[in-house]
Amino acid sequence: MPLILLTGFPASGKSTRAQQLKEYFSTILEKNVVLLSENEIVKNKHIYSDANKEKELRSTLKSELQRLISQDGILILDAGNYIKGYRYELYCSSKSNKTTQCTLHIDTSSEQAWKQNLKRDENCQYSQENFDALIMRYEAPDGRNRWDAPLFTIQPEDELPFEEIAAALCEKKAPAPNQSTQSLPLTSTNFLYELDCVTQEIVNRVVEAQKTSVIGDEVSIPNSTEKFLLKRRYQLSELSRIRRQFISFAKTHPVDDIPRLAAMFFQYLTSHLV
Repeated sequence: MPLILLTGFPASGKSTRAQQLKEYFSTILEKNVVLLSENEIVKNKHIYSDANKEKELRSTLKSELQRLISQDGILILDAGNYIKGYRYELYCSSKSNKTTQCTLHIDTSSEQAWKQNLKRDENCQYSQENFDALIMRYEAPDGRNRWDAPLFTIQPEDELPFEEIAAALCEKKAPAPNQSTQSLPLTSTNFLYELDCVTQEIVNRVVEAQKTSVIGDEVSIPNSTEKFLLKRRYQLSELSRIRRQFISFAKTHPVDDIPRLAAMFFQYLTSHLV
């Protein structure tokens, strides 16, 4: 089931665009379309005041996506998808199911999105605090990243490029699953050893850097060109817990070189330290 992943600021118009996509693919191309929307799960936007509930929402959406993506037709994911590490996880899911994917960025300004937010019913509105926090945390997609490509960016006044999106999903060959999305036997001791060493080294670097750095400093990540931004003080127990979760995740998404492994853990770490 080809995947269309929507992303954008809160109240940017993602759900409207998702409905337009559903209508096009179901009526014009006569495809079976499934619309998976966070609006069906989130009944009150105050959920974004609670990091744990927000994390549960992402987990629920990902589980539903994995359940639906292997079926025939078009799957549209209508959600913020504002964390690039999370978008990477969704990319791994679609790739492991040998299906195509594209990203649709609804590039509405924060000012216009806020005005649109105020026009909603009260229960569907974001508070000023939650809205500003989501804007600050938003990581815009980049078409140079394989998990965001092909990327379609549209402004509020633009028409959707329906034909181009259809071509990207239906005419192009899905990327073949490789070691980054296929499970390796757990007896692959070299991979497990590298997984343990690389992730522990990154955790140690963050912990040590906090002793001499201040909030706002960037920390170089070992075996990677990424920089870790110190937004607050992080406890070793918190970092270790996320490391254990990533190790479980990485055992089913092995990679074949250390820099990619380090980059995966960096993205996973930053997405779970919201």
